[in-house]
Amino acid sequence: MLRIAIALAALAGLALAPASASALEIGMGNETPALFSVPQFTELPIRKVRYVAAYDAALGDSFERQQADQFLRTANAMGYEVLVSFEHSRLRSRANRLPSTAAYLRGVRAFMARYPFVRIYSPWDEINDCSQPTCRDPKAAAGYYLAMRRACPRCTLIAGEVLDTTDPQQTVRYLRAYQQALGRVRPKLWGLHDYSDVNRFRSTGTRAVLKAVDGAVWLTETGGLYAFPPGFPPSAGRQVRAERQMLRLARLSPRIERLYIYSWTGGGAFDAGLTGANSTSLRPAYQVVRDALAG
Repeated sequence: MLRIAIALAALAGLALAPASASALEIGMGNETPALFSVPQFTELPIRKVRYVAAYDAALGDSFERQQADQFLRTANAMGYEVLVSFEHSRLRSRANRLPSTAAYLRGVRAFMARYPFVRIYSPWDEINDCSQPTCRDPKAAAGYYLAMRRACPRCTLIAGEVLDTTDPQQTVRYLRAYQQALGRVRPKLWGLHDYSDVNRFRSTGTRAVLKAVDGAVWLTETGGLYAFPPGFPPSAGRQVRAERQMLRLARLSPRIERLYIYSWTGGGAFDAGLTGANSTSLRPAYQVVRDALAG
């Protein structure tokens, strides 16, 4: 994994507040196993990937488990370090329900037993966004973090993986309630998806999260949008500008240690891909990332 000195101001029209001498690790988020057969990706100096899995993916012989098998085992065999973020079940009967702590632990422990080489986890993805059943229950989200600490005390765990919503104060209120539910536990690592700041060309959400928590922050999912209608119609040029903004935001603070770009493959209603849907049709935003890694 390339560690690059963060001197990316040349990519920006207007630099944000500079960070002190530091280094940023860059990874890629994706759930498509074909990623590892694409030369345009494998030739990049990226050795860290992120995968989002249902918390119960390993409990049965399902498509979710088959896909996880293929992605995670291929990544491990090729020497990539994997971060796994859990989320809601993909089974229709459980998709919008919060599991009990016991049910969550059953799923997590089965997953860890199946993929023992994974040692970096986020207990729940985008806990404050209402695509997840945790969005109105920070106490439950905090409970999953505490449960995962028991399940894997030697793992690297990411607390409070939040999305920077259009209202940064909503994110801050959620994080405060989450921290209160943790009691005396004080995490040293937090997760942030700063899509709003990246694509609205601001820094308020990222700054608010940095102020609300102590310790390191990883940008575990972020990227410039190619398309997300109706607010973001397809635009390769806007995506390039947003990708540069993503890199600027990553140098706001030396506490920001990692950046996982989402995603490699485009297509679909939410499209932040560096390529089109076929994984090899490179978009101009790819060159921004390539140049930064070479920087």
